Amino acid sequence: MEKAPVPPTVPNDWHLELLRGIAAVLVVVAHYGPASGLNLGVLAFAFTGVDLFFVLSGFVFAPYLSGKPLHAPAHFVRRLFRLYPLYALALACYAWLRWQPGISGSLLLKHALFLQTLESRDIAFHFNPAFWSLPPEVEFYLALPILAACAGRVRYLAGTALLALFLHGTLALLAARTPDLNTASILLIHLPGLLIEFLLGTLAWQLAQKNPGRLARLFLALLGGTLWWLLARCFVQLGDAGIENIIWLRNNVGLFVAASFALITLAWVGSVPHPPVWLHSLATFSGNLSYGVYLFHGAAPLVLAPCHPYLSAASFTLLC
Repeated sequence: MEKAPVPPTVPNDWHLELLRGIAAVLVVVAHYGPASGLNLGVLAFAFTGVDLFFVLSGFVFAPYLSGKPLHAPAHFVRRLFRLYPLYALALACYAWLRWQPGISGSLLLKHALFLQTLESRDIAFHFNPAFWSLPPEVEFYLALPILAACAGRVRYLAGTALLALFLHGTLALLAARTPDLNTASILLIHLPGLLIEFLLGTLAWQLAQKNPGRLARLFLALLGGTLWWLLARCFVQLGDAGIENIIWLRNNVGLFVAASFALITLAWVGSVPHPPVWLHSLATFSGNLSYGVYLFHGAAPLVLAPCHPYLSAASFTLLC
């Protein structure tokens, strides 16, 4: 059976760069917001910017999951040099800022090898809470050649997505059986549990090749935005503890958020084929900065900590 043809990719990079910038801003709001003393409302849900990054990764690499040839060695080298040098610099920066006598060298090594999320929340968040999302991202890059071989046909891509959804659901149920950290809860924040979020981005790319019309894009954007807003309202009203008591939401919030972002991405990418120069420049600029902002934004409060006693909470947050 022949593989389904891969449609030519429309140059929509600037659309994705803007979404990357938005994802980074959401994460910054999530980490700075609570310290500001302000009532964030639904922006307390901004930590879901991480899920947008997962969806965008799935969207970007979707052609390889739809039949485009992937040269694995070159892919690994590109990912290594794009991801690791800046991460290593950020890790060194946080290690210096948070250094304490007697700190374990193994803790630094675990972070250097992306193993920090295999034991406890304290270890995962020790240097920078934002680092927790990098292991599943790396795992997706490593698994991409295998996924491309398995999902290289449209029907197999759908089957892979269904399998990933089943795996996520199974892990979510197993993780909920005990409040303690168990194997299922660890796998849930690694590729076995998060693959479906990447693949939602891949499916969005597949549908984007059909070039939806304006009304379809508007409907998709409203649907995705409404879903995100409803989830945000639910989180604000119930909190983590309340969500844990709702069986269909427990351990599934990220999945539903990823679905909302996939709909928004599908609606947005390709919607403005000829953007104004300022918008294109802003999108490119924000996208280029997004990874650095994601890695380093947590350092500002540490560097500026001596100023904190002299400023209000909101002023200090703004300074950061």
